[in-house]
Amino acid sequence: MSVNGSSVKRVAILGGNGFTGGELYRLLKRHPYFKVDFVSSESKEGLPLDKFFVSSARQKRADGGKFQKLAALDGHYDFIFSCLPTGVLPRHIDHIAEHAEYVINVSGDYRLNDQELLRQHYPESLSHPAQGGSHYFIPEFSDINLEAKVVNLPGCMAVATIYTLFPLLAANLIEPRVISDAKTGSSGGGKASTEHHAERAHNFRPYKVHGHRHRPEIEFALQEHLERSVELQFSVHSLDLPRGILVTSYSLLKEHASEIDVKKAFYGAYAAKPFVHYFNSKNGSYSYPMIKTTAGTNYAEVGAYVEGRNCVSIASIDNLIKGAAGQAIQAANLYSGIAEEAGLQFELEGAWP
Repeated sequence: MSVNGSSVKRVAILGGNGFTGGELYRLLKRHPYFKVDFVSSESKEGLPLDKFFVSSARQKRADGGKFQKLAALDGHYDFIFSCLPTGVLPRHIDHIAEHAEYVINVSGDYRLNDQELLRQHYPESLSHPAQGGSHYFIPEFSDINLEAKVVNLPGCMAVATIYTLFPLLAANLIEPRVISDAKTGSSGGGKASTEHHAERAHNFRPYKVHGHRHRPEIEFALQEHLERSVELQFSVHSLDLPRGILVTSYSLLKEHASEIDVKKAFYGAYAAKPFVHYFNSKNGSYSYPMIKTTAGTNYAEVGAYVEGRNCVSIASIDNLIKGAAGQAIQAANLYSGIAEEAGLQFELEGAWP
């Protein structure tokens, strides 16, 4: 089957009953070129998809699809989107890979290639390497690697942080010591989070001052794409919001760098990127990235603000869309050679005020 000359891709979602899996199902139902033929859940096997997903109450599937166990995965899929909990994909990677042209991986598994970091953060990835190889893919910056079977996407806080730093490091404008402060909504903890609503509501608190596993991922990504080493202090705070991420990065400009250089670097990095909105002015109340205007969209807002040699760069995204499900579809679009924006152009979402 084809639509406007492009063949429809057969896709599967693994871990479909989680927040990210649910967003993927919702978004892919609108996609003009992708058709969801399999959704896995170990605990919801046999449950009709459209009775489980709140977003599908008014858009029921004609075929009445149901959740199936991962072991039932069969046939061939152009893309298998893995939203499985960290540590689960590696244990099933051989079975999954034989049924996929590409595995688009949203979980942390296989993001890193350092043996010690894998042992510390993703031991299952070390025990079960991806047959056919894996590739770390940032849609805005990475080359497409058609040889690697597993396409690994950045973590939500990692990609937002990368948006704040990539132009500065690519243009060699800052000293290598950087402080990044990330604030995230509650859905980032997934459905298995043990944090009670009463602890998070009407509250704002740090929950990982040191040692967050996105820190080595950010350092790895910048080294991999730019051959730039950074000494990163990365701390994370909990927001009293269901979704959204705001990252603020503090850096020191090199003596030769100016505010104009920073503006040129950010404009050059993002001018042709359809899902990144760069604020090129610091005048006015709405000249800064905000969570409210990116929530519900696949857009990132990015701004950089200079005073003397001090540079503050900020990015906001929706953690479940630009940080996960939407980013995964964006990557699959690019790998398919179709429009990057396909299935990701929303109306009335990210609305203001």
